[in-house]
Amino acid sequence: MASKILSIMPADDWYALISDEDEGIGYEPLTCFALVQIEEEGVLSTEVRPMVWADTAVMFADEIEGFMDLERIEEIGDDDDFDLDEEEQ
Repeated sequence: MASKILSIMPADDWYALISDEDEGIGYEPLTCFALVQIEEEGVLSTEVRPMVWADTAVMFADEIEGFMDLERIEEIGDDDDFDLDEEEQ
């Protein structure tokens, strides 16, 4: 199966959820998403794949041993913009 990266796009606030037997479950920040062209048995297809920084290179997150899922975690600001109703206090 041959593959080629066609394009990359930012992956702000996205993390790969990785399971490690020694350290438990952790989050690895994504570097980018890659639009990848795949040729399998003469048929071309495309898919979007997550990438992470791994020591000295960027690699596909879904190829890391223990990869579980992707999760978007937005930063929470200092100003909480909701008020509790009097009944909820």
